[in-house]
Amino acid sequence: MPLADLYRGSCQPSDLGPDRGSLRNLYQQFGECESRSSERSRSRGNSSDGTQEPDDANLWPFVNWAPVFFNACGMPAEQYAHALSQPLVVGTACTGSAAPSFALDQIVGAHNFSEVIASESHATTRKWLLENRNMHHLYHDLAFARTGGQCQVHHQHCPPMPLPSDKEGEGQARLDIYISGFVCKNFSQENNVRFQHSDVRELFISANIETARKAKPFLETSRFIRKYAPKVAILENVFGLAKRSSKTSSTDEFQAPIDFVLRGSVREAGTDHDEPIGLQLIPGYAMDMFRLKSKDFGAGQTRSRIYFIMVHHSVGDQNTLDHIGALLQTFAASMPATSVWDAVDYVKCCKHDWTPEEEDLDQSDVVGGKTRESFDKAKADLGMDTSSYEEYRAFTLLCKQRDSTWPRGLNGREIEQLDIIYHLLPIAERSRVVTDVVKSLGRRAWRSDGLSPTLTTNSKIFDFRNEKLLNPAEMMALQGFDVSQIHFSGYKRSFFSLLSGNAMTMPVIGGCLLAVLLTTALRSEFRSCVTEEPQSGLAQSDDDDQDDATDASGSSSNFPQHLRDEWPTLAHSGSGYSSSELEWLYNAPPGRVL
Repeated sequence: MPLADLYRGSCQPSDLGPDRGSLRNLYQQFGECESRSSERSRSRGNSSDGTQEPDDANLWPFVNWAPVFFNACGMPAEQYAHALSQPLVVGTACTGSAAPSFALDQIVGAHNFSEVIASESHATTRKWLLENRNMHHLYHDLAFARTGGQCQVHHQHCPPMPLPSDKEGEGQARLDIYISGFVCKNFSQENNVRFQHSDVRELFISANIETARKAKPFLETSRFIRKYAPKVAILENVFGLAKRSSKTSSTDEFQAPIDFVLRGSVREAGTDHDEPIGLQLIPGYAMDMFRLKSKDFGAGQTRSRIYFIMVHHSVGDQNTLDHIGALLQTFAASMPATSVWDAVDYVKCCKHDWTPEEEDLDQSDVVGGKTRESFDKAKADLGMDTSSYEEYRAFTLLCKQRDSTWPRGLNGREIEQLDIIYHLLPIAERSRVVTDVVKSLGRRAWRSDGLSPTLTTNSKIFDFRNEKLLNPAEMMALQGFDVSQIHFSGYKRSFFSLLSGNAMTMPVIGGCLLAVLLTTALRSEFRSCVTEEPQSGLAQSDDDDQDDATDASGSSSNFPQHLRDEWPTLAHSGSGYSSSELEWLYNAPPGRVL
């Protein structure tokens, strides 16, 4: 494909709006998302220098989203800071950047919830978690919450979480909320071999050790939910979960990985017994799934994820999930669109000064192999195959003249790729483009619509307007994190690429958590505060499907007027925990390494 056509194709962002439920819709949207376009504008600051003071709670909605959401559903802003009748008990798996915990800080305050279990396989991330969060148990293997194992907080073997009690009057779920962003590498478009399978089961049940390791987090997440029956479970994964392989037969039981996630089973070793793994096979739950996009929730990046929300029958039903979906649409409609430069301006206003903790990469001009072949072809397409070195490398040479430390964090291939993209862009576009330089030219990883490409675990986002890589604070801000609440010192840029790429977008997971609190019987304080119908429905761009604004019942209302009448009631019966269970939950102060 000629580079000019490649460029034009890259600047057609999709904007399909929040979607839910139907697998058919998910399949169709996956195929359509490359061809849909949007003219949705991106907001910028109004001050003369492009920056504003970050002390106004509504000034930077992508990091101060909670007041926006509460206002959208008519809940007094001061109400959510009050103490709950009993703190929420929360557990996370594949905890990553701890976005759910940071989100709950904004919704209920740190004093109103306890994160009793967490898990993260990456050692440096565990260290960062202990510096930034309070948790009662942190494991390197998410199975340890179910089986017992070495705990990073207590530096000893901790027993498994107690089973739910059958005693009369006690709750049927040990956890209020369980959140898992199970590993996506088997399903992500970043995985070049994800469609080499002819049977979807191979992605979950495989003799290949590496594939099996990546499948384990989902299997263990399902086993934990089945065993401990949390009142609400929220699972997140890439939209590639709905993508079908061309090698899959149309007669196969599982057409895409999401089919196995919903209905799959595995054979226990040495037996002829099938263990039900699919989420729809776990008894006692109503479940729905939502396709949520970061840009719809005010974050200036392209990021599409599937969220599975499971509500235990003790606190809600399928009707509750309809209300959750309506609230998610309302929250999305309440958030103004923002750009990648809003995140840059926000970090600048915070006066956040980050210094790289890593050495410069090899910046040699020598690029060989297939990369050299593709670059030479690109030069020929641009008519620059006979141009001088100075003309061909004009952009990066100028950057180096302006700032001798400019190339820090870039290698030779990435620097030359910037020159190619620079010549490819029309002059009027050059100040509006951001690109992920770790992606090849063929991936079309640049945009001129004000959005950043989706952050991945190895991303290096280059901003042509400011002629620099986004720093770690800016990358975390793109995910909706309040950078004043995060420890940055002592870590390399590459670590924050991993952290931000693994993160759930804060306004998105925050919207899910708030919708759950407002609609289920978890805590009555939230339900009693909602006195008005949310102010607006989901904003639709001209090219959105009209079905996106319709709830499961076919109604065009985004928040049914009869919502409060149908909310379940909550029976208070004390804490619901025995003394031995409380001892397990709080047997030592949460760990914090400062």
